[in-house]
Order: sequence, then structure tokens, then C-alpha cells
Amino acid sequence: MPSLRVVSGIYDVKSFPKMGGLKNLITQEALFIEADKVLHHWISDDKDHYYIIGDVDGSRQSGGKLMSSSSVKIETDRLSDPMRVSDFEGRFVVLKISPNGVCQLWTDQFGRIDLYWQQLDGAVVLATSMDLLPVASSGASLDNIGIAHSLTVYGSRPAKKHTIYSSVKRLGVGESIELSGGSVKLTEKDFKPVNSAQYQECDLHHYADVFLESLRSRAGLDGNVVYLSSGWDSTSILAGLVHLFGNRKVRAVIGRMRYAERSGIINQFEIDRAHAVADYFGVRLDVIELDYRNAAEEVLSKLQPLFRSQQFANLTGFNHWLLAEGVAKTANSNEVIFAGEMSDGAHNLGFSQFVSIFHPASYEFREYSDKMAGYLFGPTFLGQMQKGVHEQDPVWQIFRQKNPKIKLDKIASTQHGISKQMLGTFFLSGGRMPLYSMENGNILSADGREKFASESEESYINKIAAKVNTSNLYSCYLHLYNSFHWQGATVATLEHTAEANGLRCVAPFHDAELMDFLSAMPESWGRGLDLNPTKYPLKWMLRNKINYPNHLQVGPHAYTYDVNPNFTLTGEILYASSFKDIFKRSLQSGELIGLLDEEFFNHQYIDKIVNQYVQGEELAGQEMKDLSVLAMHSLIGVYG
Repeated sequence: MPSLRVVSGIYDVKSFPKMGGLKNLITQEALFIEADKVLHHWISDDKDHYYIIGDVDGSRQSGGKLMSSSSVKIETDRLSDPMRVSDFEGRFVVLKISPNGVCQLWTDQFGRIDLYWQQLDGAVVLATSMDLLPVASSGASLDNIGIAHSLTVYGSRPAKKHTIYSSVKRLGVGESIELSGGSVKLTEKDFKPVNSAQYQECDLHHYADVFLESLRSRAGLDGNVVYLSSGWDSTSILAGLVHLFGNRKVRAVIGRMRYAERSGIINQFEIDRAHAVADYFGVRLDVIELDYRNAAEEVLSKLQPLFRSQQFANLTGFNHWLLAEGVAKTANSNEVIFAGEMSDGAHNLGFSQFVSIFHPASYEFREYSDKMAGYLFGPTFLGQMQKGVHEQDPVWQIFRQKNPKIKLDKIASTQHGISKQMLGTFFLSGGRMPLYSMENGNILSADGREKFASESEESYINKIAAKVNTSNLYSCYLHLYNSFHWQGATVATLEHTAEANGLRCVAPFHDAELMDFLSAMPESWGRGLDLNPTKYPLKWMLRNKINYPNHLQVGPHAYTYDVNPNFTLTGEILYASSFKDIFKRSLQSGELIGLLDEEFFNHQYIDKIVNQYVQGEELAGQEMKDLSVLAMHSLIGVYG
């Protein structure tokens, strides 16, 4: 990955962890900077030095087109302004050094490169990974808010501004940081949500144009590799690339999941469909083994340094590592990997996987049940909550009757309070129903839940909730996604694992123009109780604008649990894979659990489920999920 380290103030840099490949950019009395992958350097009329570190896909032009990455050399006036960073697509850091030694940094508009910093006596150290910070050598106490989020919220990584260490902070989305003589100053760009629009048929054509431009601008000179899952997102990327470049410039890979002997191949449905889709387009499909029957410890030894340095602790990231490792064996130097992540959240708030209400006879019913679940987080239902009539809503009653035991928070008395509850439930609670209470979880103590909610809301939710109304709700969700799920260990690992294997991975759905379109997309375009399908504009494009085998998108979605709701991927990993023994060893060592604050975390519950696991008992439901996150975090470990 692009690597950068800045030391502002007086400190002996020789004592810091070493990283191969970093080149010295600046050495002054109170400023030391080293980096790799410097894309461009220029000096302004005011004698300020600017560096671009990372990848720029292009600059946005008035017609929506993206000029090539070489445009950074002629459009430095736009790049010099942190308020105009959204004019550029990519994953990059802008570094500005003034003649007086003041250093300012900001990232691309989605914050896709992390900037961590640690303050010391008389100095501050900033870097793109924590293995470049002093914490990697000396360790630090855990940050209760960061580790609580990583243990309780899907994604297994602290929210954007936090880390799992009390002495290490992270730059937030839309923030810039100024370093001067060991001091830190943060500036945040104001978020302005957009209202939903009344889209017409012409907007469907516009969506197709934006999507294809996103693919075109990110494509590789020597070809393109698609991480194929056989679902709508990855296959639409495959179809779009073939449409633009022909099938000779495109190939695909898919992972064959064998987690345990007892369950065999657990994603045969998606493998079969992926072969059919690849055959339809005449592209090569390589199958990479994601086999954890024997190899867990070997895989762990390869990825653990990266995952610890970026605080990733999720099995999905292990799969991403194996996929990247497999692609690297046959990759050309300028091939680019395409991944379909972010599409679910951006189009339908993540309700696109047939998982809300299982029906053995109808996938169409399961898709509509997903739409109903998404509707409960939409503007119409928010309006019902504001009027105090939400409990009369028929969809609410269906899901309430289906989940009678879950605890719900009392609805707030003000519109701002209700907006906070809506956003907080969605991003912090771990539940997928409005007003879902944190009391449903057991990892945190009562005091821990209160403090976690309060600080997280203050850091991420409150400012946005003050702007929320029934017209701009989707825009607020998509903005906050960048601080939560889209930077989590199930998504950000795609780019990091590719880079660790000498490759580049791009996410074409995480395109500013596309996000602008989806931020203003109305509820009636597949997000509400209308009859338009989930991901409506994407599916319309595939039926009307490019060649696509719609007839193949039938049957089970991907995994064994699509036909057997009692089957779980987590259960296979915990109880029947080669992770089982190393999970037990890492949990029994207590190296992580022993560091958890006893007032903030529910050690009685944690010790109980760990002991049950070590003694051979198979847990289920929430206890199994909690055990799995504790086991994975224990396996990745912490510094110190």
C-alpha cells in the first residue's frame, strides 16, 4: 500500500519501527517525512511543496468524464485545495509542506487511505499504518470505544476516527490535519446532504453512463480481473468491462469455500452460476481455493502483520488475502482487480441478500422481504416515527411479530432525537430494525453500552442527525457509510490484501458521481414498498443498455444457508475448521480479553462463552457470533 510517515516536533526517528521501501522526502529540525509511491510533486507560487501519494484515477470534468491520472500534473490548482478534493477519483493522500515547516495532510473525499497519528512528548508521529508508529514497538492501553465497536458492530474494525489504542487516533472522513512542532490541528469539511429527486427514465440512462464511466476510468492497461461472486454487483462489472473492452481484456476469479470436512463446498450455488456467466461472456474463470480444513495457521502467519497494523479482524479479510494471492500468481503488471463491494449499501442499505425472512419456495418473496426491511430505515417510515404512528405500520408489525423477544428503545420525543435513534440504530446497535436496543448485546456492560453510545454518537451521529429530514435521509446514510461499514474489515481488506500481493484493487461503485446519483435516488426506485426490484437502476441497465444474461440470475443466491437456514458459516469456522485449535489457544491465553476494561466489558458473559467453547460446547445464535469476534480479535492480537 502507499506508505507515509511524518514526524513533527523533536524526536529520535532512529528508534521508530523500520519499513522497507520508504524514501526520505524531507529532513528538517522539527520535521521528518518519508514515503513511497509518490505520484506527483510540485511547488506552488507561495513556495509550498505538495506531494500526491497513492493512486488517482482521474479528475472530474464538466460533462462527468474522468480525465486520466496524468491530469494531476496539469490541475494542481484543484488538488491544492482540500475543499475540492472531490473533483478527483482515487485513493490518495495530499501532503502540503509550507516554508515555515507546517505540514498539512488530507485524503481523497471518502478517506480510503487511513492516516493514524500518535502524540508523544514534544512530537507527533503520523503514518498510513500503525506498524510505522511507536505503538508497534511499545504497545498502548486499549481504547474502550474503538475496541467495543470492533467487537460489537459488523465489520470488526473501529469506526473511522477511532482505533483500538487509546494513544492512537485516525483522520476522519472530510477532515484535514495540520502538524506544527508536535501540535495537532483538525479541520472538518461541512457535510451538506442532498434531497431525494423525482427521477425519470432519462435518469436510468444517466446511471448507465456513470457506471460505465466508472469502469472505463479505472480499467487496467494490460487487462482487468473481476472478483466474481455471481451476484448482480460483480457480474454487472464483468458485463460492463466486456461491453467496453471486449472479452480478451477481462478475466474473473472466484473462491471455492471449503471451511470444514463436514460441510464440503459451501458456495457451490455461486460457483455454478459464475461458470455459466463466464461461459456466456467467453471469459476465463479461475477458481481459487478458500480452504480452511487444514491451512488456517499458515494463512494467519502471512497476513497477521498487515491485519494488526490496520486493525482488521474478520474472516472475510482472510478470503480476500487468498484471492489476491491467487491472482498474483498469474497477474500481468498493469492488470487491475475490480470488486463489487459498496453496491449493497449504496443501492439498498445492505438489504439485498435474501436474509430478512426465509421462504423455502420463493426467492421473489425473500427479495421483497428485504425491501420491507429496508423500508423501515427509509424516509416514509421515519415520517411515521416522527408522527408517533409507526407502531400501526403493517411492515413494522410483521417484523415486530417475527422478533418478539428483541428489546427496543423508547422512541425519542423530538425529531432530532428520532433522527439520532434512526442513524444510531443503523450504524451502532448491531441490529437491523429501528430502535433496536444495545441492551440486546452482552459483550458490553450496562455502563459500557451507555458510554459507547454516547461517545460514538458525539463523534459521528449528532452533527448529521441535526441535518436529517425525510427528504435527505439516504444522502446521510451514504455519507456515514464511509465512517462505518465501508472502511470495515469486510471491505477495506480488498484493497490492502491486493496491495500486499503487488496488485491494485478498485471498487467502481465507490465512485463520487455514482454516489451522488444514489444519494438522491428516491425511495420508489427499489428502496421502499414499490414493486421496483432492489438495485433497480443497475438491473434496468443490465436489461436495456448492455448485453447481460438475466436468465441466469435465478435460484439460490450463493451459500448452503440459502436452502438450509440452520447452516452458518460462523459455525463451520468455529467448530469444524482448522481455526478451532488456534482459536482455543488464543482465547485461553487471555492476551486480548485480559486487557478489556472490567467496568466497560461484561467479563462474566465473555468468560462464560469462552469456557463453553474451550470445553467443546457448540453455541448458537448471538453467543456464537460474539464468540467468533472475540476469537478472531484474539487471533490477530494487539501490539505490546
